Amino acid sequence: MRAAITPLGGGDPEPWLLEQLAHSKGLDDGMRRGQEQGLLQGHEQGYHQGYAEGNTAGYNEAIDEANAAIERLQAQHVIYQQEVAERYQAYESERDKLKQLALNQAAQICALEEQLAQRDQSTLHYRTKIDNLLATHQRLTQESAALQEQCATLTLRIQSLLQERAELDEKVGNLTLATDTNLLKYEEQAAHYNKTLTFVNSILGAVKATLELNPELEDSFSKLFADEYKKSVEFRILVDDIKTAPHEDSDFALLLPQTQEFILAMLKNEHRTGLSKSD
Repeated sequence: MRAAITPLGGGDPEPWLLEQLAHSKGLDDGMRRGQEQGLLQGHEQGYHQGYAEGNTAGYNEAIDEANAAIERLQAQHVIYQQEVAERYQAYESERDKLKQLALNQAAQICALEEQLAQRDQSTLHYRTKIDNLLATHQRLTQESAALQEQCATLTLRIQSLLQERAELDEKVGNLTLATDTNLLKYEEQAAHYNKTLTFVNSILGAVKATLELNPELEDSFSKLFADEYKKSVEFRILVDDIKTAPHEDSDFALLLPQTQEFILAMLKNEHRTGLSKSD
């Protein structure tokens, strides 16, 4: 007896399938062999014998073919199950990676959003500081312009006073050589000189105080004063009103030491400023 057909999922095959396959195969073989046998031994004996042998041969051949097909299908099924398992494992691994990647990207997005929020706050803070600095700069610029205008006015006034003082110094020098008959006139002029000197010293004191309170004006004031002073000295020497500049005159230094000190300080500062700019 030949082995039974093994189904794909295990268990016994369907009887009707086996019977149908065997009957179909056996019928064909039996009819062929029966015809051949009947010609030799007789129609009836050949028919029965051929049918039996054909039925058995067809049944066994069908079972063999079915078993071979089932074995191939079972092998393909095993391979398919392995591929499914491998693909599922790969899918699980890829899913875990994608899940972790999504978590990492979400964390990065949160961090970037926090950084952007901090940058927005910093930008607003710095914009406020910049606006305040611009307002302060505008106010200081206006104040500086006003102070420079005052400084220019003071410079002109001081220059005028210095010219008057030079004239008074010359008069005082002449008075020291006058006779006793001119003593009264000399005393009156000396009194006028002292009054003028008091006024000039007041102006010098005001200028010094202004420069101490506004040191940023010292350079510009020194330059203005030095320019005007040099022009005045050159003019007075040219018209022969004086022989030498007041700050270089020893007699002037004895009579007006504070004034000479102020002139020298202004000239020194103007010289230092000019060297700095040339550097």
